Amino acid sequence: MANDPNADGWKTIEYQHVRVDVPGSWRHADTSDCAFKLERWTPPGVGACSLNGGVFFYRSATYDPAHGPGIRHSDGVDDAVAWEGYVGAGDLVVYAADSDRATVRHLLRSVRAPGG
Repeated sequence: MANDPNADGWKTIEYQHVRVDVPGSWRHADTSDCAFKLERWTPPGVGACSLNGGVFFYRSATYDPAHGPGIRHSDGVDDAVAWEGYVGAGDLVVYAADSDRATVRHLLRSVRAPGG
């Protein structure tokens, strides 16, 4: 995984050749003890198995969204994930959730897949 700090406080991560910019304070989550073992990066204070915010990488073949791609206000009651969205990236789907719409927009716009 790449971990290149950018000048504006973001860093680039990579999973299976898909690159995404995440806030510099976000960390890789060890999901080996979680019910769902996903590749994921989370904001400070969010547990590895919590679904309250972060960037998730799903296999596009098994991803079953309730809504189309892009950003939307979450139906959830937790303000920690007030905004959510996803974009396709080849064989993967990159899903992002956060309390800040601009953060989710930046995350999803930064997704770069091979050949994309």
